[in-house]
Order: sequence, then C-alpha cells, then structure tokens
Amino acid sequence: MRQSESQEEEDSPTVHDRLHSAPKGLLRYYILHKIAQKPIHGYEIIQDIDSKTEGAWRPGAGSLYPILKKLVSEGLIKADPEPSNEATRRVYQITPKGVESLAHAKEMFANFQQRFGSLRRLFIELIDPENLATFFVDGSNRQFQMAQEMLESKQSKLSPADLGYILKEYTLNLEKQMNWANRMSNRSRSKVIPT
Repeated sequence: MRQSESQEEEDSPTVHDRLHSAPKGLLRYYILHKIAQKPIHGYEIIQDIDSKTEGAWRPGAGSLYPILKKLVSEGLIKADPEPSNEATRRVYQITPKGVESLAHAKEMFANFQQRFGSLRRLFIELIDPENLATFFVDGSNRQFQMAQEMLESKQSKLSPADLGYILKEYTLNLEKQMNWANRMSNRSRSKVIPT
C-alpha cells in the first residue's frame, strides 16, 4: 500500500469518530449562513458540511429538509423550484427576515467562547488523569489549528490594523503559555529524584 493511501485511511473518520449530532441549533444556523452566501440546493448543504468536517458529520436528509421546511414557514428563506425538468429540486434563498435572524445567531456564536469558558471547570473535573495527555495535546493542537484556519479564512476581510492587533495579541498569549509550560516543566524535573 502506498504511503498516501495508508495516511488517508488513518485520517478518514471511522464510524466511532463520526458525530451523530451537533450542538442544538447549529445545523439550523449553518443552513441560514450557507443560503445567505448564495442560493443553494439542500443536497449542496449536506455535501458542504461533509466536506468541511472531513466526513465527521454528515447530516441526513431527515435532519436537513425538515429544518429547510421550517425556515420557509418562518419566512427566513424562500424555496424556488429550479428551472429544469426536476420539479422536486428547489433552490433556497434567504429573505430579509432571515438575514436579521442570521445576524442574531452569529452574535450568539461569537459569545459562545465566553459561555464555554464559564463552564470549563466542569469539563476539567470530568477528565480522568489517564486521559489528560491525549485531551491536552489533541485539544491544544485543535485549538491552534482552528485559530489558524479562522484567521486565514477571514484575513482578506480584516484591515491591516485589525490583523496586526490580532496577531500581536495571539503572539503575547502564546508567549504566556510557553512561559507557563516551561515553568511547569522545570518544576516537574526538579521533583524527579535522581537514581
């Protein structure tokens, strides 16, 4: 087997790795977000989520289409039949009411990190010591990757001053973490009794 094939097998999600659901409301607001970007078919939304989560989450039609129907009934989106022979295929577009709802949702998600931070001590308590290394290393890697992807994907929409500020603050936070990690490492080495 070639190296790239074995790497793909290691990286592809297993049934165990797949998310069976996402946080409540995420699918609804992600649907609004995608439709706000451009008119889109429901199946394209499923494909987009599958691609962006690298197969870890693929909502089924039974999850997606009832939400689309509800968004239409609430007046947040409208469904237009695609101009083709396929009468059942619809193109969804956002309405002004949907744009307003999406703005509120984005505000809520922007505040999520602060709310999650308030609960962090509960999560810390639930992590067993034997799982700490994996949680710590994988969690910090995911956090760094997310910060990098987020900044790179939004970079063109930021002013040079805002980008500079974000990178300066991020660098300062990384330096604080490095100093803390070095202090912890030095303390743990000093506690090791030479044999």
